[in-house]
Order: sequence, then structure tokens, then C-alpha cells
Amino acid sequence: MELELRHLRALVAIADTHSLVRAAKVLHVSQPALSGLLRRVERSVGGLLFARSPTGCVPTALGADVVADARAVLAGMSALTDRIGERREPSGTLRVGGYCGFLHLAVSRWLRDQPWCGSVSVHEDQDETGTLASVAAGALDLALVYLPPLPDRIVPDGVESVVVHPREPVFVILARSHPLARPGAIPLADIAEYPWVDDPPWTTRWSAYLQGVCRRHGVALDQPHRPQCLATVLDLVREGMALAPALATREDRRDDIVVRAIEGAPLWQELRLCYRPGTVVAERIGEIHHAVARAYAGRRGCSAAFDQWWHERGRDLLPTGCATPPRHPAGPPQRPAGHPHPIGDPNQLARG
Repeated sequence: MELELRHLRALVAIADTHSLVRAAKVLHVSQPALSGLLRRVERSVGGLLFARSPTGCVPTALGADVVADARAVLAGMSALTDRIGERREPSGTLRVGGYCGFLHLAVSRWLRDQPWCGSVSVHEDQDETGTLASVAAGALDLALVYLPPLPDRIVPDGVESVVVHPREPVFVILARSHPLARPGAIPLADIAEYPWVDDPPWTTRWSAYLQGVCRRHGVALDQPHRPQCLATVLDLVREGMALAPALATREDRRDDIVVRAIEGAPLWQELRLCYRPGTVVAERIGEIHHAVARAYAGRRGCSAAFDQWWHERGRDLLPTGCATPPRHPAGPPQRPAGHPHPIGDPNQLARG
């Protein structure tokens, strides 16, 4: 396994807090997810990095060396980020972050046409925690993020947010030829009978939420595949080798991949607009919210699953005075511009 910055941050957090539980809270991840990450890092470096003692988790000799190197690397990255931050965007440019499929680009196109916005730069990040940290640090002006319903608070101080949708269901994509591709919602238990492609269990906030829901429903998902990019995920789905989570706003691809609801909507996420107070975005957040809601409503026709949910529940959440746009054009759906949640976070498959 190739070490990443998130691995280094985890090691430093464990060393600083002397506790996996406290470090997990600092990192906004579950304790099982952090324990699994630590085991993988230890396998990668070839030795135990932390030992339990009466005072908590204490670095071993190897661990102390690795943590020291990790601090040096993170300090260097922080200095580099500061230098890059000094290279300011052109005047009037709004930096839009997040990872939420078509809405990310839809709101960016709308912003580009506003007289108070000079230009737009789009910044995708599969990690909602990193996106929110960038908003707090001033590296992003606006972010659209999906947050699974977990008890931890990850919106940092200094960031305000508007809920676009408090309970958007997560759907599933599968090959048109798949045995479960019949019309109508699919029971979660039936989905669990087939291979699933997604984040490895307990490695992300989404995967921790997903595993918890499956446990409460008495099912276990079989995840035999470990792809690294969206194209591979879609190929696995297209070939009938796996099912994958999908945002409710994802389009049917009538030639090969279809979108279906999950019976009872056991999986869902909250969609938020996040920004800093005292900015032009804060001054215009009402307009931006309406623009996002109109784009959202304009997704009608992207799939039968979306249309049924929108009719039964979704449309009631449009802001007051927000007119519903015409139905999504008939005919073969266009492929969304850009990419969706990958695999670094196939939830974005989902979220794409």
C-alpha cells in the first residue's frame, strides 16, 4: 500500500491523543475505520507502530520514527499550501468545490452567468471533510456536499450551510440485463445476493454508514472488487459483475445501465450548500439556493426512480417561490459532464 497524506495525519493524531477513540473524533471517522487504517499502514511499513500502555497508545521505536517523518511531511505540505494560496485566483473568480454529480456543474454554469460573478473555477474532492476544511480555510468559496447521517459533526466552525435536501435517497445502478433490473424498487436483501462495488468497508464515512445500515437490516454486502477509477466501476456494472450505489439524480443510460430505487429508502444523504459568512456567496446564498433547487427539480425524467420519489416527496422541499422547471427532455439522456463520488469514494458513483 502506498502511504497517503491521510495516513500520515492519522498517525500523528493517534500519537498526539494517545487514543484511537480520541484520534477518530479528531479525524471525524469511526474508530473501527481508524483501527483498520492503522493495521493497513502497519502491514505496509512492516511493523507495529503503536503499543497499548496504561497511558494509552504509545509509539513503538519504529512508530516514533514514522510519526516524526510524518510530521515533517505534513509541515512541508502545509508550507507548500500556504505558498500556493498566495497565488490568488483572478479577481471575481468563485471557487466551487464538492463532489455531487451534475449539480456541481449546474450551479457553476449558473454562477458563471451572474453579473456579480466574474468567473468560476471548479474544484472536485471526493472527501467531504477535506472540502469543508477548504471552505473554512478560504480555499473554496462555495461547496455542495453530501453528508451521510452519522452522529459526528464535520462542518467546521466558521462555515455556514443551507440544507438543500435533508433526506435524498441513495439509489442503485445495474446493468439493464441484470436479473434485478425489473421495474420498481429493489429490496436491500435482494441487492445483497449479488456482488457490490463501493468503498472498502469502514474506510470512509459513507462506507461506515452503509455497513451500519446493512447490519441493522441483517444483510452483508459482498464486495469482491477493488477498482481504482470510475470507468472500471461502470464497466463492472455494465458487464453485470456488480451493482453500485448511485445518487438519486443519476440518469438512466438506456443502452446499458439503469437506475433503481432501494425498497423502503434505507440509504439516504443530506445535501448542503456550505460557505463562509461575510462573503459575496453569503450575500447571495438565497439566490444560489434557488438556482440549485431549480436545477434539482429540472432533473425530472432522468429516471423512473427519481420521478416517483420526486412526485411523492422530493418536490415538497423546493424553497417557497421556486418554480418547477419543465420536465427533463425526452430521448436518450446525455452523459453527465465531468465525473462522479469514484472510486476513492464510489459513493459518488452514487454521487454522480
